[in-house]
Amino acid sequence: MTEDRIIKYPRTPHIEGSKLQPGDNADGQMSIAKLREMYPDATFVSEEKLDGANTGLFVNRDLELNLQSRGHVLRGGAREGQFNLFKQWACHHEAALLERFEDRYRPYHEWTFARHTQFYDRLPHFLHEFDIWDMKDQIWLSTPRRHALLEGLPVVSVPVISTEWPRDRRQMAAMVGPSLYRSETWRDSLVTQAERAGVDPEAALAEAGAGKPDADLAEGIYIKIEDSDQVLARFKFVRSGFLQTILESGSHWHERPIIQNVLREDVDLFPAVDGPGW
Repeated sequence: MTEDRIIKYPRTPHIEGSKLQPGDNADGQMSIAKLREMYPDATFVSEEKLDGANTGLFVNRDLELNLQSRGHVLRGGAREGQFNLFKQWACHHEAALLERFEDRYRPYHEWTFARHTQFYDRLPHFLHEFDIWDMKDQIWLSTPRRHALLEGLPVVSVPVISTEWPRDRRQMAAMVGPSLYRSETWRDSLVTQAERAGVDPEAALAEAGAGKPDADLAEGIYIKIEDSDQVLARFKFVRSGFLQTILESGSHWHERPIIQNVLREDVDLFPAVDGPGW
């Protein structure tokens, strides 16, 4: 069952109505009506789509914990600066993670340490689990099974918005509300963080689309069609205003100095650990 190779998280198709970025493939887009026809007995799970870096962790045949970002293992270097805290967190909780996941489960996450386009100032964690691959059964675990597996671990999952099927595309788009991880004063927080990073605050606000009427909204929603055991299909819905903000920024976040997102004041990423487990 153990594999040392990376399993890259699969690309997620856009659902009908989602705004495509340059280079995105329109193939595979589905309507709500078509999905209901294909999966009449399935559950529709919508989660807030967080704006972070895709990461994962897995245990190799030597029972060593490995961290990955997209298609490569994190092994150090200047380009991995935004993941330093991820490595420290994994080291601190290594015993609990190894005990729970062993070589069977591979969780994937959004790592939100660095501001990309959206800025967050009340995060419950920088690491947000959103999918788990079961190496033994070769399935992606359903949302209830993921949450049950993670119970008691120092792991936060992405927030579920709804488990009800929307009537149509318009009702689905209305699910995109204000981000759950930003305060009403996130613009002020962004200015503070930009100044700490030596970045022009006005430029940082513009890159985040702070002056737009829909600036408080989340990036979009992530959709999973599930039965009780596994994910049957997945799609993403990206709101048009978020895409326009990216296009108007004129640069990719990788090319800019890191502006750090902010945790809630009550969050402790490194609580005391008494022996193995959590």
